[in-house]
Amino acid sequence: MALEVERKFPDVKLDSLRRKLAEAGAFCLGAHFESNTVFDAQDGSLAATGRLLRLRSQEWKTRLRHVLTLKLPAEVPAGTGQYKVREEREVGVADASAMKHILEGLGYRAVAQYEKIREPWLLDGVEVELDVLPFMEGAELEGEPGAIEAMQRRLGLDKTAMSTKNYHQLHQEWLQRNNLPARRSFVFSEAQRKAWRQQLGLGEENAVPPVSR
Repeated sequence: MALEVERKFPDVKLDSLRRKLAEAGAFCLGAHFESNTVFDAQDGSLAATGRLLRLRSQEWKTRLRHVLTLKLPAEVPAGTGQYKVREEREVGVADASAMKHILEGLGYRAVAQYEKIREPWLLDGVEVELDVLPFMEGAELEGEPGAIEAMQRRLGLDKTAMSTKNYHQLHQEWLQRNNLPARRSFVFSEAQRKAWRQQLGLGEENAVPPVSR
């Protein structure tokens, strides 16, 4: 059991952040293609009570990783009011397809899927995620509150719009601003997915086929 403490920065310049991280001596863990499927009970009780059950697949050129994650509402510690704080429990999964069938057998159903290109960097105890999503580019800082504050200033993000919302909430806001109908999933188009997979040196097939929701 661990607390996830983070801040998001929507619509930042990833090239500029990447240069600053490299100049500061940050370590890049490698960009990868990420597919996520969100599950809920038939009555929607997980989302209704602030819980998230997610099956994630991460693809690098040389390896593939699957993770099952449960996120729960957390009692917010003092000094973390301007952060997104969740309790996070996760476990590695050998076979994503088998886990999907297990979850479905337990009565859960896939309610949404989302994709992104994630490029994690590590610097001074903070994980800096550079994310490309179908509807935006953004960055996420995760670590201890004091370390996040220092990293925010170091990377010049202290003058950038900050958010404690998750990508699902930011996606809903983007849909509203663009007068588009509400939907829970956000995945790349076939052409975008193919281009990104080629750029990352991945095969044509997806680790987790997108769902239409």
